[in-house]
Formats: sequence, C-alpha cells, structure tokens
Amino acid sequence: MSDLATVSAEVAPFLALAANSLGSTVLTTAQQRIADRTVTAGEGFFRRLLRRAPDDGDGGGTSLGGGTQPLLDTRTADTLDGLLARLDDQDRQLLSDAIAAWLAEPADHREASQLLEHVAQRSAPAPVQIIHNNPTANGAHSLAAVEIHGDIHLGGGGRTQDGS
Repeated sequence: MSDLATVSAEVAPFLALAANSLGSTVLTTAQQRIADRTVTAGEGFFRRLLRRAPDDGDGGGTSLGGGTQPLLDTRTADTLDGLLARLDDQDRQLLSDAIAAWLAEPADHREASQLLEHVAQRSAPAPVQIIHNNPTANGAHSLAAVEIHGDIHLGGGGRTQDGS
C-alpha cells in the first residue's frame, strides 16, 4: 500500500467539511471519482468543490462552512487532488469504500475522525490464520505431504529410461 494513511489524514477534514456544508451527494460523486481514478491535480474533486461552494468574495477560496476565513483555496485544492491522484488502485478502492461507509452513517457522525476510523478498519491487515496439518502415510510407496513443489517419482527399481 502507498501512503493511504497520510493522504486520508490530509483530505478527511475537507471531505467532512464538504459533507456537512454541501451534502452527501457531492461526496458520493467524489467517492465514485476516487474509485474510478478520475481525480487528478488541477481538475479533481477539490478543484470542482471550489466551483460548487459559495465564494467568499475575495476570489481566492471558499469558506464552505459560511465562515469568513477561506478554508480551501486553489493551491490547497490542487494539493489535495494531487494526493488523491498518487494513490494506487488498491488504496483508492479502500478509501472509496471507507467514504461510502462513512456517508451511510447519520449526518452527526460525519466528522473527519470517523472517516479516518473507516479507513483504518479497511486498511488493517487481515488476522493471521493458523492451519494445522498432520499428514500421515502408511505402506510402501506412500506419500504424505501438505504442499509439493516439483515432480514426484514413486516406485521403480533404480533403472533409467534407457534400461541400464
């Protein structure tokens, strides 16, 4: 996996802000674009978010939440889209699945920390499964094996193919 945890930590606050300010349908589209690898720097989700959100009047960014301080400007949007674009296919799918599960929760559970929890759950390694094998064999030319790599030749009296 690439830097999914780092990218998720960077984008989660802005995704939470967008979900709470603009609604979950905007993020559903983002989730699909992340999975489809159509998020690229300069034209990705966060850059489009700038066009959707009400401008704060200074032309440099948006306050998303209605405050006076811009929280997302063009440079930040491009940086966040660039981070998403760097993810490999597996990480993109994990992030997309985490966003989908996060959006399925009630609106009051759409904080950045909850999104990061969904990402962590999906990116945690699977538990190790221990399998005990006890192969046994009885009798002449019997073979007991769990795994074999190569050829097995049983029987024969030591003769070669040419009969010598």
